[in-house]
Amino acid sequence: MAIKILALETATKSCSTCLGRDGYPWIVKETKSEKGHAETITLYIDEIAKTAAMDLSEMDAIAVSQGPGSYTGLRIGVSTAKGLCYALNKPMIAIDTLQALAFGARQEHRQSQTAYVALMDARRMDAYVGVYNDQLEIIKAPYFATLEADSFDFLLEMEEIEQVVFVGDAVEKYADLINKEQFVLSPVRLPSAKYMSALAQKAFEQQEFVDVAYFEPFYLKQPNITKPKARFGL
Repeated sequence: MAIKILALETATKSCSTCLGRDGYPWIVKETKSEKGHAETITLYIDEIAKTAAMDLSEMDAIAVSQGPGSYTGLRIGVSTAKGLCYALNKPMIAIDTLQALAFGARQEHRQSQTAYVALMDARRMDAYVGVYNDQLEIIKAPYFATLEADSFDFLLEMEEIEQVVFVGDAVEKYADLINKEQFVLSPVRLPSAKYMSALAQKAFEQQEFVDVAYFEPFYLKQPNITKPKARFGL
């Protein structure tokens, strides 16, 4: 019987759900609206169940994009995933948002000796960064950085790397700094639940589940919460 995993992606302005079957995207619902993730994600889950003509209890696991990304978006996704896991008594899988982006880029540029650099916008010239090889194994774990012209030159010093593919919504602001022939820009800009299916399937097969009660999103950089200014001299 096919393994069915529901994936939720709310880390950025892209909100999406995907029902994967044996590691392949089966039914996908997504939008690029920056608002209304909480309402949209629950609507999409219901639509997917109806389209698949199956009850949510028939799914084998729930996968969620763990971050980094929008503080609010991540909270919505993780809270929704936890609610489903508790209600349905299903295991929960956490997927690295940057690794899933790299997977999306690999679909477009699949070849050996390639590194994938996932760049998610963190305002100004800052970005959340993840670096992976052609097997989507970690070369450099997710980190926060200010992008500079030589930020990724270290990859060109690696004998096993002949091409570097950049993916994510911070690629465009970094593009002006890219002047090396080995650097390629992927058309993939935003995360999508459809990129999570294969990664979730692998985690399921290896029983790599997270503790539903204690799991927290991977923010990488804590949100900048400021206090409101006093009014009327108070």
